[in-house]
Amino acid sequence: MKVLVAGGTGFVGTALVRELTARNHEVSVLSRSPAEADVPPGVDRIALDLTSAHADAVTEAVAGHDAVVNLVALSPLFTPSGGTETHETVHLGGTEALVTAAEAANVSRFVQMSALGADVDGDTHYIRAKGQAEAVVRDSSVDWVIVRPSVVFGDGGEFVRFTRLLTTPYVSWLPGGGFTRFQPLWVGDVAPMVADCVDEEDRDGETYELGGPEVLTLADVARRIYTAEGQSLRVLPIPMPLARFGLTIGGSVPGFPMGPDQYRSLRFDNTVDGGDPNENDVHAFGVDPAALRTLDDYLAGDDAGGSETDSGSVFVGTETLGLFAFLSLAWFLPGVVDIYSVPGLVLLFIPSYLVAMVFYDGVFGLGAFVYALEGVVGKSPHLWQAGLLVTYYLFSVAAVTLGRALERRFSPVPADAEPSDPQ
Repeated sequence: MKVLVAGGTGFVGTALVRELTARNHEVSVLSRSPAEADVPPGVDRIALDLTSAHADAVTEAVAGHDAVVNLVALSPLFTPSGGTETHETVHLGGTEALVTAAEAANVSRFVQMSALGADVDGDTHYIRAKGQAEAVVRDSSVDWVIVRPSVVFGDGGEFVRFTRLLTTPYVSWLPGGGFTRFQPLWVGDVAPMVADCVDEEDRDGETYELGGPEVLTLADVARRIYTAEGQSLRVLPIPMPLARFGLTIGGSVPGFPMGPDQYRSLRFDNTVDGGDPNENDVHAFGVDPAALRTLDDYLAGDDAGGSETDSGSVFVGTETLGLFAFLSLAWFLPGVVDIYSVPGLVLLFIPSYLVAMVFYDGVFGLGAFVYALEGVVGKSPHLWQAGLLVTYYLFSVAAVTLGRALERRFSPVPADAEPSDPQ
């Protein structure tokens, strides 16, 4: 069978292409820049951007293939460089282009990689775009299969890296204490199931929700990552309203990697029917959930290197968001007070603000020290860590200085004080 894998040079695509070639399929990969991709010998490479290519070019790329697998996607873990609306451009627009081409080329099967929770009325741009893309596939004239996995981990993936980005060793703050639940699935287990959807005609019209062998909270995932590296982790909660405020403000800053969508995604679980192993559709592929590879096994294995685990300790996580939120409050609330002239609110706000700033200054000082120590004696000593360390200390100094400035600015003036005589 001749199979076109759109997004075949990505994380899941690389594993799927290897699986399909091992099954003796003729495989082509379609991506924006496939020339340097690591693909098996004999795999054709097609350079094409589905979001901007002319319809005739997409049809030409699809023509001659028996099946199309659509893996083109953006990560829900980070804000796209083009903004959250880019999810619709890539997920919906890309799917529409492929489906239209598949219909024109009389493709016999279309496999759509979606996501758990995909819903046209979902809470995030990512979930809504995935739901809209599913609707396009279902309304098409091609025989289709939809696969909805939970988060997928493995070499080249982002889930472990994302968790490390939110945390530091020993002590970390997570929104809500990291209560969001996931059902992580190893990419090496996902690829054969997607390949089965390509091979087996009796799967047409089915939607499969796939989860891993265990349900883990974000805090559980973080602890296991650091335990595998011989480090401990204690997770402390950031109140969800504060996390929302910090991510909303942060999302408005150009280049900030997260925003309101990431906050909203942390409010709902990413599991198959609450994590019930009996409802996990891996059974439809003859797989026992208990036989799937666990996150612990992956982290302890020899193939656990690469970008998922050897990313160093990147201290730009929730401590940063917390301080950023407090700094934002420091500018916003005094402004409200100044406008409405409510001195009593000032008296209540300033002491609590100073306490919060002193606390977070201590957190930053300790965290930055641990971060630098990790870089020097750990696995990933990099010069840029020293630069970030200096930046964090400057933030700490700015936090305390700003607190003192606000205290002087809003110190109550005695009611019987005589106004000064301007000269």
